[in-house]
Amino acid sequence: MSNTLIKKRQLACIMFTDIVGYTSLMSKDEGIALKTLDENRLIHRSIIKKYDGEWIKELGDGILAIFSTATDAVSASSEIHIATKNNPHLNIRIGLHLSEIIYENGDIFGDGVNIASRVEPTAPSGGTHITHAVQSNLYNKKGIETKFIGAFQLKNVKEEIKIYQVIVTDEFESSLNIQTDNVFSNTNDILKKSIAVMPFNNMTNDPDQEYFCEGIAEDILIVLSNIKDLKITGRSSSFRFKNSELSQKEISKILNVNHILEGSVRRSGNRLRINAHLINVQENSQIWAERYDRELTDIFEIQDDIANKISKKLKVTLLENANKVNPVNMEAYEMLLKGRYYEEKFIQGFDKALTCYTRAIELEPNYAEAYAALANIHFLFTMYLIHSPRDGFSKAQYYADKALSINNEIAAAHFLIGQINFWYHWNFQKAKDQYIKASQASVPFYFTGVAIDPWYHAFAKGDFEAAVNATLTIMETNPLSFFYQFLLGCFYTWGRQAHKARKVLENLLLTIPNHSDAQRLLAYNSLLENDSKRAVTEARKAVDLAHGLGWSQITLSIALAQNGDHEEAISILNNLQSNQEQVNISPLGIGLIYAYLDDFDNAFLYLNKAITYKDSWIIALKYGPEFNPLRSDPRFNTLLEQINYPN
Repeated sequence: MSNTLIKKRQLACIMFTDIVGYTSLMSKDEGIALKTLDENRLIHRSIIKKYDGEWIKELGDGILAIFSTATDAVSASSEIHIATKNNPHLNIRIGLHLSEIIYENGDIFGDGVNIASRVEPTAPSGGTHITHAVQSNLYNKKGIETKFIGAFQLKNVKEEIKIYQVIVTDEFESSLNIQTDNVFSNTNDILKKSIAVMPFNNMTNDPDQEYFCEGIAEDILIVLSNIKDLKITGRSSSFRFKNSELSQKEISKILNVNHILEGSVRRSGNRLRINAHLINVQENSQIWAERYDRELTDIFEIQDDIANKISKKLKVTLLENANKVNPVNMEAYEMLLKGRYYEEKFIQGFDKALTCYTRAIELEPNYAEAYAALANIHFLFTMYLIHSPRDGFSKAQYYADKALSINNEIAAAHFLIGQINFWYHWNFQKAKDQYIKASQASVPFYFTGVAIDPWYHAFAKGDFEAAVNATLTIMETNPLSFFYQFLLGCFYTWGRQAHKARKVLENLLLTIPNHSDAQRLLAYNSLLENDSKRAVTEARKAVDLAHGLGWSQITLSIALAQNGDHEEAISILNNLQSNQEQVNISPLGIGLIYAYLDDFDNAFLYLNKAITYKDSWIIALKYGPEFNPLRSDPRFNTLLEQINYPN
């Protein structure tokens, strides 16, 4: 079946699949979970294609597909179970329903889609359940039998649905032209083209050179991300293993890669000695190594040479990067590396990063990448309520524009302009255009594999499933990133999947016990579940961890209001209002407190202030469940009209 942009009706057999126990596996071992997800995709894509089906989309750890006939769909589901039976983590259950659907822009809609989605959870692990419509349209399929299970009253389905279990006999399996070996060999091929870059060891007797050694490795990682068909592990995951006592084999298993690039740097003035070696972990062999004794000014040539040698060894194509302009002033380059080093320290390092990036452009006024870095640090200052939106986003816009005026192929600058248009100007089409330009620009930053930022799916479209899927895709190459683990918790929360959100957030708190935002989001889930007592307890913990900063006090006040503790909620509210001149307080947050105190007049007063103030998080207005108490008020639609959401 081919995709079409025309809206049409058609008869189709709808397939929903799901990995049983995936959320639990993710909380126990992210590396194995993401590897399992990779294998699941490969198996499904291969078998769906074999039976002339069409892959529609991923839904977390599940997959939605359609087939022209019931027989093809049941055959595909049966072969999927056979292909996954050797992986103990791939316990698939499948639901099928035959119905008319509406097919539009590569997606499907209709009552039949809802029925199929409700049938799937009734199936056992490793089994397929089908409706009577599917069962009565099965023809001449040897080795496949059906057994009537019963009539079920499914959620949001008016009539009872007769459900049958598919029973696959040895006759079906023996009749197959088995292709599962090919599927697993494809998985191995992907692993053969996967790599993690470790932080290079500092062999100079100067601990202050750590930033330089990490920066060299990160720049090699960025160059490698410009290689077609090569899976690169993100910096925040691979650099977690700095000074680790784990073996290469253990690290490769966690990161789901087959190659590791290691190296060391020794510096004496402007002289460098860089050793680099590439290891095939599965074969326990070093497949390439080289030593570079050069001047500091040769560093970009060294990085390109390492990337070229790796691409040849792994038989992948390094895309030409003719538009990259290296800085002339090497001190400016060092300032860029040092700024990145401090930026990775999060809020505690933002001020030092700003100083380094500013110094870089003082030393080299036409340094496009340094301007892009300046834009990003001002963006971060603003998103974390350190700068006001008008001041912070204006500076970010200025520096991103400056970067692109020097070199229009700077991916990081395009991405930042996309973010500013999304969070500040509410120009959703321009934001989307800039995200795509960033993914196509020839001077790369570390590309996550997702062109459209997940927040766009969540708040511009209200598609929290797409936001979850985009985040999971990013985590395939960056599984240990605390930032993306937190984002996954956010999208599960706003998507009203509290159980999954809690699993992710509690796992994150086990690793980072002082992660105040993860703790605050637990309280937020309780709010949405109307468990205000638990929300108050969790929010108090968040306030302690955050020392009362950010959104923690706002969340606590909302929880208290929902719990009927109005006196304490109002006390916090008054304190926030009295500090607005000294601290960057969100008017949106104050508006929400009033909403949960049932003071809608003041709630709308502050929400209107939030729009005038350009409060970043006002963008959640249309789809955020926290605004539900206000939706029936006619003033709410007036607010929505000011943000110009896409249709």
